[in-house]
Amino acid sequence: MRVRSFFTLLLLLSVTSCAFVKNGKVVRRTITPEIIPVTQGAIQNAGAGTEVWHGGEKDGLTNLVKYAVRVSDYSVNSMIRVKWTDYEMEEGKYLFEKMDRNFEYCIKYGQKLTIGCFLTSDSSGPKIDGALCAYPAYVHEALQKSPQKDIKYEVRYHKLTRWEPNFENSYFFERYNALLKAFAEYLEQPLTVDGKTVQRRKMIRYIEMRHFGFWGEGAYPKKLIPANSACLIQFADSFARNLSKIRILVPTNGMVYVPSLYDSLKDYHFHLLTTKNEAGLFGIFRDNWGWDERSSYFQKIYYPSNKYEKDGVRMYELIRDRWKVAPLIGEPGQTYPKGDFHPYSCLMQQVNYMHPAVVRNCNVSTGAGKSVTNPTTYTILKDQPALDQFHQAYSIIGFRYLFTSAEVEREGCNLSIAINWLNIGLTPTYDVWDIRFFIKDESGKEIWSGVSSLDLRTILPSDNLTPGVVDSSCSKRHTDRFSGVPKNGRLYLEIVDPVGVSPNMALSIKGRTIEGAYPL
Repeated sequence: MRVRSFFTLLLLLSVTSCAFVKNGKVVRRTITPEIIPVTQGAIQNAGAGTEVWHGGEKDGLTNLVKYAVRVSDYSVNSMIRVKWTDYEMEEGKYLFEKMDRNFEYCIKYGQKLTIGCFLTSDSSGPKIDGALCAYPAYVHEALQKSPQKDIKYEVRYHKLTRWEPNFENSYFFERYNALLKAFAEYLEQPLTVDGKTVQRRKMIRYIEMRHFGFWGEGAYPKKLIPANSACLIQFADSFARNLSKIRILVPTNGMVYVPSLYDSLKDYHFHLLTTKNEAGLFGIFRDNWGWDERSSYFQKIYYPSNKYEKDGVRMYELIRDRWKVAPLIGEPGQTYPKGDFHPYSCLMQQVNYMHPAVVRNCNVSTGAGKSVTNPTTYTILKDQPALDQFHQAYSIIGFRYLFTSAEVEREGCNLSIAINWLNIGLTPTYDVWDIRFFIKDESGKEIWSGVSSLDLRTILPSDNLTPGVVDSSCSKRHTDRFSGVPKNGRLYLEIVDPVGVSPNMALSIKGRTIEGAYPL
């Protein structure tokens, strides 16, 4: 090992202690990196922070986020929301290859994809008999010929008439289940772009379950709600069974305590919050981040005003604590000043309470045109307090990893690396990452590498710390030991996506190289 040059590099960081054995065979250094505080901005990373629609060469509404560190010029998290009828028009003839453009973006731009699938109620698409229909015409025709028909329904605030399905119809479920099965088979196939081949499934981060409710968000008027939970539970189980290796996310908009409206679905909603597949318990998604959180509707979903309970378990507590076992994501809502409510002033309250992993940087009020939820000309782009809320939120949303100190000990060809890890964000990572150590020789060629046994998913934010606060006493120490390590060269750490799609993880410390590594 070339001790002098190696430790000169370490001394460029902050040396806090050192020890040498007299015979020169053992060398130990403890270093303390320079931490990037949250006040400097967000740390861009795959699986945390922002997310854009459709992917590709874009990064959403950039005014909403201020970065301290970027790992890519483009978003590393992307999302699409698709209707059933987009991918099946004739029975059993599927058009999933239309989705390949988004998977090509994943490979080309280092993005992983969340897919909201497959909507059965949407505000666009083909019309049948004067009403929009998000599911195939042949399914609609079969429902109309059966005792369990689908119905036309006009959405009051959009003035749009849509065909809404009858979830108690066994044929409707049969065809939806066949859709998911065929989709799973498509996802198992690889895709090659620019000489790089990746299995489609491995480019998906989450699947949002969007079969029920307007836009699949889980909320319906009383007229459209099934008489019991059983017919909907079979759809949830179909997602879990057919997409068994992908994390499933479920909507929260329907999980509201209004007994006169949603009581028949209580068992279904508890089922969503207690069911799992091979990827783990289902995560959740909620929209309208930044709306007035004091509204009774939100209170009856996410707070103690939600009185739903089953077997001694409170529904709102399952939602509130979901981040500890599975991800929570969503998108902002378009809002405006109303009474004593300042737009987006509730965002930090919501974020600190619910611990989201990702909130899309889109769908806010920009004054571009009046909408149902913003009938005024209000724009966030001229509202610095509202922008500040987003800047603060994105600095802590998801994970924000760092190490407070690292101790490297070398004896002959044996190497010991002990690192004190800390997460000052709101969630762990829910993706698998490899902490990889490697050594480069004087010419810059990699001559050795080893992978840590630490799973970063186990490094949760401390219950005793405010997000963004660094307290080394709350760190988790992990030691890796390697043998047969070359004696010469420089040691680095990098955190890599084992699938090879996402850019190397950025830590909340200085010293990141162009390649996305940190010198040790």
